[in-house]
Amino acid sequence: MTIEQAIKNWLCSQGMSNSQAAAVIEMMKADEDNKSMQNRWDTMVEDYTDIVMIILLDSAKQTALEYIDANCPRAFFRSLFAE
Repeated sequence: MTIEQAIKNWLCSQGMSNSQAAAVIEMMKADEDNKSMQNRWDTMVEDYTDIVMIILLDSAKQTALEYIDANCPRAFFRSLFAE
């Protein structure tokens, strides 16, 4: 599984739709803080240590909150990202 797929799966497991998760990932890709991931989104999760995925999921959580607050602030799954 690629890093992008793993993050998308995680976002969807928290209640987001596929299109919402895809939008969050696009926001992550555009974020300067994730510039080091450029051209690495399609690499396999197994190629990285667990700490890298923890950091990326933390970034995904923060970006998801930004997306939710801008697009669907009353989403039932917002609290899952606010923890």
